[in-house]
Amino acid sequence: MERGELVLLVERARRRDAEAFGQLVRRYERTALAVAYAQLGDGNRAADAVQDGCLKAWQKLDTLCDPARFVAWWCGIVRNVAIDHRRRPREAGWEAVPGDARAARNPAEEIGAAETRDQITAALDGLDDVTRTAVVLRYYEGLSSRQIGDLLALSPSAVDMRLSRARQELRVRLAGAVSGEHIR
Repeated sequence: MERGELVLLVERARRRDAEAFGQLVRRYERTALAVAYAQLGDGNRAADAVQDGCLKAWQKLDTLCDPARFVAWWCGIVRNVAIDHRRRPREAGWEAVPGDARAARNPAEEIGAAETRDQITAALDGLDDVTRTAVVLRYYEGLSSRQIGDLLALSPSAVDMRLSRARQELRVRLAGAVSGEHIR
């Protein structure tokens, strides 16, 4: 989305045009989900955080100083909401069933995939919040260092440095997980 189009949509949304706000949310929802997922490590909880972040953004849209910075502003709200969700205990309820049971791989493959996911999640959990978010935005969303820096209020070189250190730390943690050592 071009900067001018973004600014126009934000201005329309400020005038309580729900369709314009919906367009903004649909356009940047994946990025917001990645930010929330980086904090929570759970897709369902991340989706809940994005929903709560949407409501807060809609309510506080008039506090956005620069409409061109909508994405960074909204992702900051979502990140804070996700941090609040992380502090709360998980609510009991239905667990999501990944995929269609009929299309599932054999049980050994499912267990191996689940163990790998758990090891990656545990390794990511060992990173600080900002670095974990940068890793998810780069490797799950494919954002550039400049885009990540805009969202996290960092310079592109600071993002690159965090990503480099994160790769080194993840390499060590995941190698330890493969060799049977406990990930701290």
